This record gives sequence, C-alpha cells and structure tokens, in this order.
Amino acid sequence: MKWVAAVSCLVVGCSDAMVEGDAGPAIPDATMGAMDGSMPMTDASGPCPSGMAFVRFDGGAACVDLYEGAILVGEKPWPWYDPIDKVDGAVRAIPAMGIYPQGYISQVQAAAACAGSGKRLCTLEEWTAACRGRPDHDFVYPYGNAYDSTACNEGRESPIVRLFGPNPSYSYQELNDPRCDQLDGGLAKGGDFPKCKSSYGAVDMHGNLHEWVDDGSFVGGYFVDAKINGAGCSYRTTAHAKTYHDYSTGFRCCADPK
Repeated sequence: MKWVAAVSCLVVGCSDAMVEGDAGPAIPDATMGAMDGSMPMTDASGPCPSGMAFVRFDGGAACVDLYEGAILVGEKPWPWYDPIDKVDGAVRAIPAMGIYPQGYISQVQAAAACAGSGKRLCTLEEWTAACRGRPDHDFVYPYGNAYDSTACNEGRESPIVRLFGPNPSYSYQELNDPRCDQLDGGLAKGGDFPKCKSSYGAVDMHGNLHEWVDDGSFVGGYFVDAKINGAGCSYRTTAHAKTYHDYSTGFRCCADPK
C-alpha cells in the first residue's frame, strides 16, 4: 500500500516549523527486547505488554508506550529521517528506546503502524493522563508543575530556517526535507533527556516530536516549539488533516489493558 500526504498548512509555527539513505538505523538490544517481550514493564502489576505503562484516568485505563514510535518495514528499520509515503508494504511500530523516533509521519500512517503491532493510536485522554502522571501527581509538565527549560528536548533552532532561511511560508518539499531531522542539536533519541519523564515512566511526551492521537490532532510540542499551543501536557495542534506530515510529526502507540 502506498500513502499520499496532503498538505494543509505550510507556515512555520502552524505545525511548525521540520539525506536520504538506503540503510535504516540499527536497533539497540533493549529495543529488540520490546519486540520479543523482554523489556521490563514500568508498572509490574499492570496488565500491559512489556515496554508499556499501565495508565489510569477518570473513566478508564490504557496501556501507553513508554517511548515515541519508530518504524519497521518487514523486519528492516525504516530511516527516521525519511518520509514513508513511498513505502510499499506492511509497517509496524516499535518503541524508540535509544534510537531516533520516526518523524515525517501522518496520522493515517501512524495509525497503520500501531495496528501492525497489535496496538492503536492513543486517545487524547489516554495520552494526557500518561503525560501528567499518576493521579496523585497530575502535573502540568511530565516532570512537575515548575517549568524547566532543560528537562525536555525543546527550544532548538528551527532546522528549516537553518536549511532554507527565514520565510513566512515553506513548501511541502522543504517541510519534509530528510535533512531536517538529521541536523545536530535537533531531534533526540528516545531517552536522551532522562528528566523528561512522567511518573508513569513515559519519556519525551513534551518536546522532541509532535505525537498524533486518534482524533487527528497532535500533542506535546516538538524540539523547536513546545509552548505556542499550550503548556506542557496541554500542548495540542488541531490545524491539520490526518494525512498531513512534516519533519516535526511523530507518534506513540497505546493498547487496551488485558
């Protein structure tokens, strides 16, 4: 199956503002553990697969991946910096533990990747609960209520400005240029910011990449901006179609507890 993305907004700050190669990124042993069930759980008493947190909230509970999503095509890692529109075949999501998460992904593509792993995209309520932490915490930011500019991967220089200069309207091709998520000081590997963790153990829920949820919005902010559309766990962008993607868009999977 091939995916075709439709651009709904090309202005930096709306979603914002994001070297092609054949070889995908190496998968660390710990992340392979997430695939075979050996990754330790955050909440040992919870009915969730390895690598997921058991998250409780008003009205229910969910299993939420501890890391943003990376992509496998078959058994081969897909390069995090390469838009996946041209993929022809089945994809599945794995937690990006110690590796770069997948950018350049639409909500439609992210939902398919989660489904390929027997999971689904999180609802907004599930994602927000995992970000804010256990009910006795319920923080503004994953790490607490007091803002810490160094805790998460945010406030970086825009890669699209670095590559193409300041411009009030960038093209679709520029917003999806594979170099955007490869520049130094931009996108980080999952877990590179150890303080950016909720009390459930979910990392990078503020900054790094925007994360699609099932209603077609994306949440959390990304490595350039995690403030414009809300503080911390309340950051949410609703300006785009589910087929939209750019260098800033990523995802995280959820599942129903067993």
